[in-house]
Amino acid sequence: MRKVPSAFFMESKFRFFFSLLLLGFSLTTLSYCSKQSDIILSQYQERLTEAKNLNRKLIVVFGADWCPDCRALDGIFQEPEPKALLSQNFIIFKVDVGRFDKNLSLNDTLGNPIQNGIPALVVIDPSGKILTSTKGGEFSNASKMTKEQVLEYLYRL
Repeated sequence: MRKVPSAFFMESKFRFFFSLLLLGFSLTTLSYCSKQSDIILSQYQERLTEAKNLNRKLIVVFGADWCPDCRALDGIFQEPEPKALLSQNFIIFKVDVGRFDKNLSLNDTLGNPIQNGIPALVVIDPSGKILTSTKGGEFSNASKMTKEQVLEYLYRL
């Protein structure tokens, strides 16, 4: 005669397997996040090396595709005068912060410039020294800014 497992035994077996599944998913997610931060940090180092080799400043632009102010600043950067100024004097490195849940290792490395909104800029000289950062949210209303206001900021660099 065959014994039927008790409900308690079945429930604890389910909990055990469910816990294993969650643990596996968590470890996979942590591994993915770690790899993503490694990738963005290595890309940052590459851009910093490029800036040093070309004797230009590096502008790290933290933003996201859902952000209207980020799209507005990008649009201003594409206009003829800002585009010429940027291409002659700077290396631009765009960093996607998602919903403030991506590439945060670089954000932390550069002193948390996104603390008061995006887009946020960090300007670094060719030697790797941070010259300025928009920690105060200076560009977080970029959709209301004019090209002249952005140029004024860029010329001061």
